[in-house]
Amino acid sequence: MRHAIAFAVGAIAFWAAHVVEAAHWHDWFHGEYEPWFLNSGRGILFTMGCVWLASALTAALNRSTRPVKGMALGGGACTAMTAVLFLTGPGPGTIFPIVLAAGGVTLLFSSVTGAWAGAGLRRFAPARR
Repeated sequence: MRHAIAFAVGAIAFWAAHVVEAAHWHDWFHGEYEPWFLNSGRGILFTMGCVWLASALTAALNRSTRPVKGMALGGGACTAMTAVLFLTGPGPGTIFPIVLAAGGVTLLFSSVTGAWAGAGLRRFAPARR
């Protein structure tokens, strides 16, 4: 059950980041192309930050003794990324395998490092009874 929740959190985090990017694409991210997080350096950082924060919070708030490792959350973010790529805008384009690989590596890196940081924060939390 813990993995399903992390998967859903990852999908929601990516989707929420994409919605914010699409709404503020020209004024915040100075995007010249379609709203897509890999089309802007600021968009990449914003999406990575959102996924990182979601992963860190999920790991820090985890009540289980087993740590959340971030892979399930990253998988959810990658699934949402794939759905957004194929279902919105002009479509996936001809280089979609490269886009999926680059975006997937970026999101997985962000989710794993966020979970690692969140698990580190749990060490400073008061002991539970």
